Amino acid sequence: MPMRILKGPARPARLADYDECPEVLYLHGALPRGAGVAIVGTRVPSPAARDFARKLAADLARAGVSIWSGGAKGIDTAAHEGALDAGGTTVVVAPAGFNRPFPEENRALFQRVVDTGGGYLSAEPCDVAAHQSKFFPRNAILVACAHILVVVEAGFRSGARNAAKWARRLQRPLFAVPTTPWNEAGTGCLLELRLGARLLMDERCVLRELARIRAHPLAPGRPARGPAQATLDLSAGGPDAAVGSLSPRERVVSALEAGASHADAIVQETGLTAAQVQEAVLTLTLDGVLAPDPAGGLKIVSRQYR
Repeated sequence: MPMRILKGPARPARLADYDECPEVLYLHGALPRGAGVAIVGTRVPSPAARDFARKLAADLARAGVSIWSGGAKGIDTAAHEGALDAGGTTVVVAPAGFNRPFPEENRALFQRVVDTGGGYLSAEPCDVAAHQSKFFPRNAILVACAHILVVVEAGFRSGARNAAKWARRLQRPLFAVPTTPWNEAGTGCLLELRLGARLLMDERCVLRELARIRAHPLAPGRPARGPAQATLDLSAGGPDAAVGSLSPRERVVSALEAGASHADAIVQETGLTAAQVQEAVLTLTLDGVLAPDPAGGLKIVSRQYR
């Protein structure tokens, strides 16, 4: 497929958020429409992290989400391959021209990406090789094009953490996969979680966030509905709402609105079991709806959730 030169308004619209974006980009293949998620991480991942990245990409691709990454060894490669194996679409945002792929051993993968309807996007013309100075600007382009960034496994100093910095700067939702504290390859993920990244457990976390920002019409485990219906406003589910029509999470939030602040009080207010309350509180906390308050109880910090 011939190369296309993208200038000005021909570039992806989301790059408007990136003030330093090069005026000219080079594209082989095509850029998918709709929701796109960037998945990044270390070039030397643990086997478990590599498998997780591959499965996450495949699950998101099956849900109709395009997978974006940087084409590097390790997590990037796993993400591209996972999307392709699931019959989905993926985009390589590369630090080199298409004829000088980096790494060279991914040449066949990049060709497969293009041949199956995805794209190879770069700020460099066809015959320009990768250079160290190109990697961080590439990360900015990658993050700007995506709706969400996921860091699967990353060290303390890494390109993936540079991508996370761009996610904060460009106000893209940022997820990080938790790891054990003795896994040096994942130290960067723990640090990103401390800096405010959201904890990722599986593809449902990403799909919920895509639904919240109205980038994707389906929330996990729910029937198809239009984007305008994807958000449930908890202000409509106060303590006087019909309890039987509310989910455990809605009942927990209603109890908090009624003045309950601790698990025991929520159990008493809602009639739920302690286990149901614990599960609902955990989910709402991971979704950014609840947070601990200084007194050791719970407070509502967001009015919307999936």
